[in-house]
Amino acid sequence: MNVLIEFLVQEPVENVITCMNFEIDRVIFFSHEKTLQEYGKRTERFLNSHCHVRDIRFRTVPEDDLGMILDTMRGEIRSEADQGNKVFFDITGGESLVLVAFGMLAKEFKAPIHMFDVKNSRLIEYDEGAADCISRDVARRETGVTLDLLIEMHGGKINRFLQKEVKSIRSREFFDDIRKIYQVASKYSVYWNPFSAILRTLLAPAEGSLSVSRRAAEIVAVLRGAESRLYTPAKFNEILDALGDAGILADVVHADGRYQLRYKNQAVRECLFDGGSILELYTFLQEAEQSDECLVGVHIDWDGIIHHQMGEDVLNEIDVLSRSGYVMTFISCKSGKMGPQQTLHALYELETVASRFGGKYAGKVLATASDLGKIYRERAEEMGIEVRREEGRAE
Repeated sequence: MNVLIEFLVQEPVENVITCMNFEIDRVIFFSHEKTLQEYGKRTERFLNSHCHVRDIRFRTVPEDDLGMILDTMRGEIRSEADQGNKVFFDITGGESLVLVAFGMLAKEFKAPIHMFDVKNSRLIEYDEGAADCISRDVARRETGVTLDLLIEMHGGKINRFLQKEVKSIRSREFFDDIRKIYQVASKYSVYWNPFSAILRTLLAPAEGSLSVSRRAAEIVAVLRGAESRLYTPAKFNEILDALGDAGILADVVHADGRYQLRYKNQAVRECLFDGGSILELYTFLQEAEQSDECLVGVHIDWDGIIHHQMGEDVLNEIDVLSRSGYVMTFISCKSGKMGPQQTLHALYELETVASRFGGKYAGKVLATASDLGKIYRERAEEMGIEVRREEGRAE
């Protein structure tokens, strides 16, 4: 029997990564009482469900008494050795005093020690003088790592029922259209959201149609209104023409008292109507090129239980969520110009969600269409958040 000796910690992946990679029959966790109460059940459920470990035991140890830690651990390890079981020590994420105990007992019982470099998905072994070696003597387990699995590991669940249809499209033509739209949107970033709002409210075609025609006076009145950030029809017309040149819109007319145009397809229309979605989709395309898995428009259920009843679930939406190995990156996209409170709210919201569902290894990115002020870039840096300005580029 292969027995894993491990210290239960607050970082979920550190508790389960060995069992995700090797056929372990029994895990004995040593833990402080508070950590056991908070993370014990969740860890046990995950190991049962995804790693097929049926025998999981928890033993509490004091925080500051090395002698008692050694006595408690020694009794458990001796019992396993007396039964002829192979014992392996995992020190991934262990704290200092426990690491001292692990080292002393591994030498005493001539047991191998290993740890995982989580960021690089790499096993590191310290088995000098040990009879066994986990990479040689234990069968490998193929537990496929996915974003769904990692979010579940942290106690949440991705609610795929809430993902918008346009953010589920995976076709080369659609991706090419996204890049073309974003080239225009990034060039006119200051005007993009109000431009999108006018399309949505005044130039929406009838159900089942992609073509629209509207009296120019109605649109000009809005463009020249007190709340308009486009100010005159000139800039609005310029953006329409740019989208026409890109092949996103067809039959563009803004003359003789009328506005006319035809949207390329339904997906393009949806992107143009939702001002912020084009930055999210473009960021998704950029992130997908450098990650193992990537999703856009992700709704995370806070407690991991989807009730399907309005108002019963606590949800957080993350614009783009990616994974490289075991490490997730949480990306918040902000396309419009943000005021001071909006900027701070965006940073703190990103920090909260990433810490809750990504832990200490999580990457945090704020993607913007325009520059943040120096004070907010500095605040983001203090919080470990990368600020990334997405520049539209020709493909």
